[in-house]
Amino acid sequence: MPEPSYTIERLTPLKAVVAETRGIRLRWHGDVDPDADRPWLVRDLIPEKGKGLEAGQWGAGKTFGALDLSTSVMMGIPFAGKRVMRQGGVLFIAPEGAVEIPIRLRGIVQGKLGPNAPDRLPFAWIEECPRLLDADAVPQLVTVARLTADHLLEAFDLPLALIVIDTVAAGAGFMDENSAAEAQRVMNAMEALSHQTGAFVLGVDHFGKAVETGTRGSSAKEAGADVVLAMLANRDEAGGISNTRMAIRKVRGGRSGYEIPYSLEVITIGETRDREPITTCIVNWQTDRTSAAAAAIAKEHWPTSLKVFRQALTAALDEHGMRAWPYGAEAAEVRAAPFERVRDAFYTTYPVDGEDSGKRAEAKRKAFNRAIQSATGRDLIGSVELTGVDHLWLKPDAD
Repeated sequence: MPEPSYTIERLTPLKAVVAETRGIRLRWHGDVDPDADRPWLVRDLIPEKGKGLEAGQWGAGKTFGALDLSTSVMMGIPFAGKRVMRQGGVLFIAPEGAVEIPIRLRGIVQGKLGPNAPDRLPFAWIEECPRLLDADAVPQLVTVARLTADHLLEAFDLPLALIVIDTVAAGAGFMDENSAAEAQRVMNAMEALSHQTGAFVLGVDHFGKAVETGTRGSSAKEAGADVVLAMLANRDEAGGISNTRMAIRKVRGGRSGYEIPYSLEVITIGETRDREPITTCIVNWQTDRTSAAAAAIAKEHWPTSLKVFRQALTAALDEHGMRAWPYGAEAAEVRAAPFERVRDAFYTTYPVDGEDSGKRAEAKRKAFNRAIQSATGRDLIGSVELTGVDHLWLKPDAD
């Protein structure tokens, strides 16, 4: 029997084949691929659509991280040093801890956005979440999301780009959190919500008792996620935390297995009626590892007379630095420390002889002013105003 002849003429019509049953489309290699270039919400970290988890330990700042991501998406500014590719509004579903949202948003406005903050942010939230395991949960949330999207388009000319569920455990209504079937149904609900709204859906979740095992409950949650970010910290017996960092556990189609350090900066945003301070935290990403950069500064750029000043600036950047874009949001990100923090660190370490405290203080003041003038004249440092306060930063070409 002769072999069948598969000619180009016979195969060409197959490219147009569409299986009408249940809307399944047959696609062929070589056709135009609309997904050839991955669309990102945050470049190389979070896709434009899909579902993901931001999990972590108690006290490591999971919600602060989710709100920082929200701010980057709303303002179109980098998140953890990575470029936001799709600017848009945010819908925050907060069945857990919703009372903190207004205070934390005030902290972001005052501590991060400062004078660049708009009068109103494209941010909406609800304090209840239909049980994600129920069949009618997705339709209810889609209705809310579409109302949100309509207002975002009308009032801000922005799409709905991000939906946050804080937390997954509070919204899911698990009967058995270790059940793979229940976990998969929750992840399917998040996927459906993303598909029907066009927004990325991020679930804030808890880590289990053993950090190395990852997100609490069934492993089906992480397995079904497109992205898994882990907010980690070292904790002492008194509950204090240190070494805070975000681990990139999983990125579908991107690099994973690395960490980005950050600090939680406590800021005061007002006072109570009893004149007690109202405080909250903001996330400061340490994408440049300032201490390592300072150690590599070329000696010819920094004369011996500026050694103490350089050490003071490095210490202030490590402890009090915050993200800044001196040349605009599209330019390079730097870390900048408040002028007073640099001065305090300098005063602490600059040696001065003499018994008269007043004269010693005056000598330190003059030495600091000379150091500022010298470092500025050599183009080693820059200054930028953030939230009404002058901040100093290390020029990249000084590394």
